[in-house]
Amino acid sequence: MTLPPNENDLHAWMDGEADEATAEKVERYLQANPEAAVQVAGWRADAQQLRQAMSRQAWAFDRPNPQHLRRRMRQQRLRQLSMAFMLVVAVSIGGLAGWQLKDSQVAVAPQPMEDAVQAYKIFDNQTQTPMDVVASQHAELTSWVSRYFINGNPPPNLEQFGFRLVGARLMATAQGPAALIMYQDPQGTRVGWYIRPLEPVKLPHGQRQAEDVMAQYWSDQHYNYALVTPANSSGVNGLRKAVSLATS
Repeated sequence: MTLPPNENDLHAWMDGEADEATAEKVERYLQANPEAAVQVAGWRADAQQLRQAMSRQAWAFDRPNPQHLRRRMRQQRLRQLSMAFMLVVAVSIGGLAGWQLKDSQVAVAPQPMEDAVQAYKIFDNQTQTPMDVVASQHAELTSWVSRYFINGNPPPNLEQFGFRLVGARLMATAQGPAALIMYQDPQGTRVGWYIRPLEPVKLPHGQRQAEDVMAQYWSDQHYNYALVTPANSSGVNGLRKAVSLATS
């Protein structure tokens, strides 16, 4: 049985930085394990798509703010790669090892709308991360969103809750474009409305707290949505309740 490469070799090969010997080692393993090869090819294509999307934005290279997001994505990708190779080994060994691997896969499963949470954390400031569209008019933002999400719901008008539009940012996911619409109240508190493709799964109505933010999420027949708010801000309680009632 061919043993899988280590994480450093995998990362170097994924980024095209492996030396000849390492590249041959990785490619030989993938040739001997076609299931792992299919998964790795998909992840490599996803990584390339994300790099291309971010390369179109000059701020991604000039400003340090998105670095923690890229670092988290790299760590998640390495975990997925390692899990794929472990899966091949576990299947060949069988028995107890396979069940242990299944449990570990459940433990590292991504949380619902984690991309929405991370996008909000990047743009939860007033000066350092610019928007693709800066607009205060709801109709203008609705027109912008409809260009990318033909069957999607328009961004909500949150003025009755004290939040005015700030702008929008187009994001990249493995399944297609996503968008973050940011709002802000007079005290400087920001909330984010997020829309992304329905894949890989249609989400039921739910919510979860991720460190210092709260994500409420739901789906329609075409897209997944989320409203991300500061977890400990009393000024968003009314908004959260309204979203829960409207999407349940």
